Amino acid sequence: MADTADIVVIGGGCHGTSIAWQLARRGAGKVVLLEKSGIASGATQWSSANIRLHYQIETLARMALYGREMFRNFEERVGGESGWRNNGYVVLLPEEEIEPARVIIEMQQRIGIDARMVSVDEITEMLPGMSLDVVAGGCAEPDSGHADGALTANSFAEAARREGAELRIGPEVGQVTAIESPGGGVRVITSNGVIESGTAVLAGGFRSAGLLAPHGVELPITPVRHTIAIVERVEAKGLDDSHATISDRVQLGYYRPSGPGLTLIGAHDPLEGEIDADVETTRRPQAEPTALLAGRFWNRFPGQAEARLREGYTGVYDCTPDFQPALGPVQAVPGLYIAAGFSGHGFKLSPAVGHLMADWILEGEPSFVDLSMFNVERFGRGELIESGGGYESRTLA
Repeated sequence: MADTADIVVIGGGCHGTSIAWQLARRGAGKVVLLEKSGIASGATQWSSANIRLHYQIETLARMALYGREMFRNFEERVGGESGWRNNGYVVLLPEEEIEPARVIIEMQQRIGIDARMVSVDEITEMLPGMSLDVVAGGCAEPDSGHADGALTANSFAEAARREGAELRIGPEVGQVTAIESPGGGVRVITSNGVIESGTAVLAGGFRSAGLLAPHGVELPITPVRHTIAIVERVEAKGLDDSHATISDRVQLGYYRPSGPGLTLIGAHDPLEGEIDADVETTRRPQAEPTALLAGRFWNRFPGQAEARLREGYTGVYDCTPDFQPALGPVQAVPGLYIAAGFSGHGFKLSPAVGHLMADWILEGEPSFVDLSMFNVERFGRGELIESGGGYESRTLA
């Protein structure tokens, strides 16, 4: 007897597990999730998992807001742990970005986000001991924070299992080698045979592109090695285990607490790193980019000159040409949907992605935002998304 499913979800990261959970809890029939390595074994496990709502595009801000509210009530709404920490989010701005930031804050406030402009003096009060060289002002989101990618995806996966989804994990059962379109449904070719399904969702990160290419669908995703540095702080006023996540748009870095006495440092620019299709085979960072990141932290916090640099790790940014994801139905393959190419800012969106993709599959359209701009066909047409607003899109504002 042929193996069948109503819906197959390909990928066990934060997006695939969120989608599987939303589908299963809504009674979508037999939902099968396929993952070749392990839940959260790819980009999700090594995500910085920052949760901020500072976006130029209103659709993304609304999605991030939905996600943050789920993280704030994760145990009640999903079950399990997400690692949520409400430490706040502060953006440091150069002079030329003050006015564009005001536009973003006005939009955030209009859609119900608690965010405001802050002066240099206010930033100093929030984060004493920080050098604010070339900083003209900033923004603050007191209700934002960070979580844990692996905990979140595993909780989504377990919640999906409780709702009846079947999880097939490992190279023997969960590796997808091809997707076929036989006419009326989707055929998923796996390491364990064929699954005939009415619908499939491709949420496999940068490797999703290879499964779409045989169908003439262009999804240009570049896997970029994203280095994370970890410093062990010295005791100093204003910089403790609950310090705000700092988005430094002057130095193009970010700093957030990462366990007792530690601060995690990453780069804003998703293209700051090596292009590496084998990025997931080793997580050890190179010395030069690690030292560069630590230097930004020491420059911003001169009182931390004695902070010890500890070995960090590397994650992966699955970068598209406009640094925005492909979301929605794939026109060339009826019954196939895509959720990939988040370019390093997808974790915070994962609760909304699960909700909206389930809407699209089960109801015919997403509910609380219009996702049409994120169609995968835009790449083949050369119609890239422009974020506008005065910020450089590459910094994921």
